[in-house]
Amino acid sequence: MIKGQIHLDLDGMICITRWLFLSVALLVALVSVQTSQLANLPVIVYLTMGGVAYNLLATLLVYLKMYPDYVAAGSIALDVLLAWGLFWAHRSADSVLFFFCFLPAISAAVRFDVGWGLLTATAVSVGYGLPALFAGSQASRWAIPAVGGRVLGILAATTVAGLLSDRAKSAERNAVTSIYQAEQAELARLRTASERAKAIYELAGTLSATLNYQRVLDSVLEISTIGLKELSSLAGRPASMVLLFGDHGLYVAASRNLSHGDDNRIIPGESGIVGRVLSTAEPVIAGNLADDPELSQFAAFRRCRSAICVPLRAGFENYGVVVFANPEQNAYTDEHVEVLTAICNQAVVAIQNAQLYQTLRDERDRIIEIEEEARKKLARDLHDGPTQSIAAIAMRLNFTRLLLDKEPSSAKEELQKLEALARRTTQEIRTMLFTLRPVVLETQGLKAAVEQLVQKLQETEALPVHLQIEDLGDQLDVNLQAVAFFITEEAINNAKKHANAHNIWVRMYIRDRYFITEVEDDGKGFVVEVEKEAAVQRGSLGLINLQERAELVEGQLTIDSQPGKGTKIRLVVPFKGIS
Repeated sequence: MIKGQIHLDLDGMICITRWLFLSVALLVALVSVQTSQLANLPVIVYLTMGGVAYNLLATLLVYLKMYPDYVAAGSIALDVLLAWGLFWAHRSADSVLFFFCFLPAISAAVRFDVGWGLLTATAVSVGYGLPALFAGSQASRWAIPAVGGRVLGILAATTVAGLLSDRAKSAERNAVTSIYQAEQAELARLRTASERAKAIYELAGTLSATLNYQRVLDSVLEISTIGLKELSSLAGRPASMVLLFGDHGLYVAASRNLSHGDDNRIIPGESGIVGRVLSTAEPVIAGNLADDPELSQFAAFRRCRSAICVPLRAGFENYGVVVFANPEQNAYTDEHVEVLTAICNQAVVAIQNAQLYQTLRDERDRIIEIEEEARKKLARDLHDGPTQSIAAIAMRLNFTRLLLDKEPSSAKEELQKLEALARRTTQEIRTMLFTLRPVVLETQGLKAAVEQLVQKLQETEALPVHLQIEDLGDQLDVNLQAVAFFITEEAINNAKKHANAHNIWVRMYIRDRYFITEVEDDGKGFVVEVEKEAAVQRGSLGLINLQERAELVEGQLTIDSQPGKGTKIRLVVPFKGIS
């Protein structure tokens, strides 16, 4: 391509020079022709017009970029023939058309090389010298030495022109080559940038297409690996990982080429490269990782001699870091930093969405568990309470019917007992309905709802419940009232069923911008951790539900109990008033 462009430029210059030579040749011939040569003047004109014709065609072919080497050689051959024709028509040893010899000779040397130029110069010199030999006059024959001198001049000029042309073409070729290489390098850079943008675009599509938390993290490493490989060919086997903050530090959330032991490792993220990245929120390119206090704990990184670490950060919140390491030295550059930073910025948004989605799923599952536990509790309460009572009523009805036949006098007393049992069952059902939907809580507030709850419980139980509730008015948020009521009701039921308590105390008050609810009994107590484990094993979520209900209102629930010393359940919630 470069050589072809140079030849096209030379061919254009040769065509322009040919136009000049043809014009000058015709003008000189018209001015200098002698009387004895007038008969040959039309021949000179016709030859010049022929030169004009093929030069016109040559110029058109050059313009159309359809001028291969064989066409250029043919044009020079026609120039030689044209020169011969002009010399024979002019037939003079000191012909003023001598200058036309230089056109084909120098054209061949410039267009091809010195050898072709000398060959062409020899051919055109023969055409120039023969007319002098066959001129027929003694003067012309004696002019042969002068012709020889001119021929030597043609050969010398052709040689010089060829050498200068070769040097010029070499310099131009080098310059064009340099430009071509620079263009190719720029094209490669643009192609790399385009592929990088495409990879990031694909990343955005991949990350936006899924809300699966683990899939997002795996996609970050996969697309980052592709993006880094596009920038350079790394022979070493890189190791990479995503470190996210957990309860005890930074844990490996996703990895490539790490061992099983490395995948389970946790680091604090307070020193070394990771600590620096987290503190400055800026990416870092590092060298030998064997000296890093934290990353050297990973066996796969100890052999790595270069690394790049980029933060996963949104605003002022740090989620963790992404680390790529390679056994080669100086494997990563600023371009790698740009690519990985762009990918991590996209990934943070996807991680936030995935976390939010996972939180919603966990919340949904927790609500389902709570509802399932509520159904189980309702089924147990119905089985242990009204169901047993209704079964007892049915048995007593059958017994009363037999008494009416055998001992009518005793039937009245049995009917009274049956009536009392039916009333107690009715109260139990009403109490259960009240706890399922305490309408009074919505209409009259928390204090009235707890008082009514205790009143209904005491209609069926003789267990004293002592209330110490401040007049809270309408200061409490509706959700907080619902949670406090649920926890109070659950704690009272647990004390009634399991504690063998003689007294229960319920306290509700506001202190130092905190709303506090306490349910305390003087029952047998228990070891809290042991009871929690036992509850989980038997599938009971009562204590866990209490904790989760407290978290719904940003509260803290504590259970204080020891064997023989009763139990106190305490809910503490920051007081915000009505929302």
